[in-house]
Amino acid sequence: MNNSSLKKNYILFLVLSTIIIFGYSFFFYKPAPKKPIAEKTTEQPVINPRLEEINEIEEININPIDNTPEAKKLDSNYLSKTITVETKKYIAKIDTLGGRIVEFELKGFDDTTAENSPQVKVVDESKNSFHNILRLTGVDVPPRIPYNYNGNEFINVDSESFNLNMAWNSSSGVTVKKTIRFFDSEYFIEENFEVENNTAATIEEKLYISWLNRVNESSDTASNYKFVSMVDNDVDRIKKPPKEPENFKGTINWFGFSGKYFFNAFLPEIGGSSNLNVEKTSEKGFVKSTFSYPSKQITSGNSSQKKWRMYLGPKNKEDLVRAGYNLEESIDYGYAGVLTKVAVGVLKFVNKYIKNYGVSIIITTIFLRLIFLPLTVKSMRSMKEVQMKMQALKPKINALKEKYKDDKQTQQTEMMKLYSSNGVNPLSSLGGCLPLLLQFPVFIALYFALLYSIDLRHTPFLWINDLSEPEHLFDILGIPFRILPLLMGVSWFFSQKLTPTTAPGSETMQLQMKMMQFMPIIFTVMFWGLPSGLILYWTVSNIISIGQQLYINRGTTIQTGG
Repeated sequence: MNNSSLKKNYILFLVLSTIIIFGYSFFFYKPAPKKPIAEKTTEQPVINPRLEEINEIEEININPIDNTPEAKKLDSNYLSKTITVETKKYIAKIDTLGGRIVEFELKGFDDTTAENSPQVKVVDESKNSFHNILRLTGVDVPPRIPYNYNGNEFINVDSESFNLNMAWNSSSGVTVKKTIRFFDSEYFIEENFEVENNTAATIEEKLYISWLNRVNESSDTASNYKFVSMVDNDVDRIKKPPKEPENFKGTINWFGFSGKYFFNAFLPEIGGSSNLNVEKTSEKGFVKSTFSYPSKQITSGNSSQKKWRMYLGPKNKEDLVRAGYNLEESIDYGYAGVLTKVAVGVLKFVNKYIKNYGVSIIITTIFLRLIFLPLTVKSMRSMKEVQMKMQALKPKINALKEKYKDDKQTQQTEMMKLYSSNGVNPLSSLGGCLPLLLQFPVFIALYFALLYSIDLRHTPFLWINDLSEPEHLFDILGIPFRILPLLMGVSWFFSQKLTPTTAPGSETMQLQMKMMQFMPIIFTVMFWGLPSGLILYWTVSNIISIGQQLYINRGTTIQTGG
């Protein structure tokens, strides 16, 4: 083997390493197909000439911001009543002014891991629910319809479902009815919206669903909030306010706002083509989404009915599936895609019997290492054999160094001849990195699984409060102190110390080994802010590697040529 071949092998190894680490997503992650240009544009939808009067009103103001001075001034003209509905799953508060859900508190989901933590509210003053905006030609409809409600202001749903009925009568003879149906054991809610035309003329109806919320992308994934929609069965995510308005036209399956673990969605349930417009607002960090139902003429004595469904709850696959319309596609599995789904499935399956996700991660790690065991053992033995051969050749290598100390090129050539005649390939030791590289796709899949799976949220293990978040014991000069990343770094260090080193005469290999010495430190720093469950996986993997290497080191013997 000559020096040129050595360099080619080294370059080949680096290329293959890069492909394994960064190229796995091309095999396991299928990017969403691009929409045709007609489906998503930055142009405003074409206005129907028959709705000229309605659209003149629309241009003045369609603004769902709940707490603006303008909105509060309008609201002060009407009476408002708050109705509380409690089920097994949540506590909802509905304001009769607009018939809106103004608070939605989930039972069984603490906001933090702190003792006496309040429960998660997916709707509150900072996270709005959607807002109905009704336009009728010839009828003055308030921006927020002041519904009348005759019933208890506190309702405990102890049956399968409960219907909350509200109504508003205009002075011109139009009646608007809204029925909200709550289910005792589900996170989705159904609403029925009806407009009765009791006038002598035909009226034109246009209904908008307007929804404003904050969107932001933060290094703290818990603070991430996105606008997510499915149009023509294609999921689109908006992570920051768009510079120009975006208009989606097609079958709007659903749309809403998604956090790390919880999701609020509107499901129109109409089928056919409709419009969804998304744009930034003057309020920094906020976007306004406006869904347009097709306009409809209501003749005298007739009515128009629309029905939709809402989902307000955790990003738990089973609950999302029950809500319908492929709402489970709102879960972001990251770049690992299929692998992440498999990782979540495996962890949930193991935990079904173990009942502790920390132990489940350890068992899953052992299982994965068993899968890689044949390749790992083969690589370790190869590295050990190369090390022993190199040690046996060390006197001859030193002699060549001394003999050709003033001629580096000849020195390298003679060393390659020496390696070749003794059946030694120094670069074969790099094959020991292959099991590590093959674990990177698994590592990334587990990363997204631990990061986004709600099953792991607030899961404790030993001294760790939450395996889905970085460990946090206390701060030292503003820097959080964490035990698990240090244990990972120490275990990696010992695993590396036990790994055979080679090539006492190869400058390339010596440089490689010097770089590898810093890997435990580099990765400890890199992993410092990652989820504890992920670091637990890597630490256990390192400990297993130590045991495997001790076994290989005891059992390997080698014969060298002369």
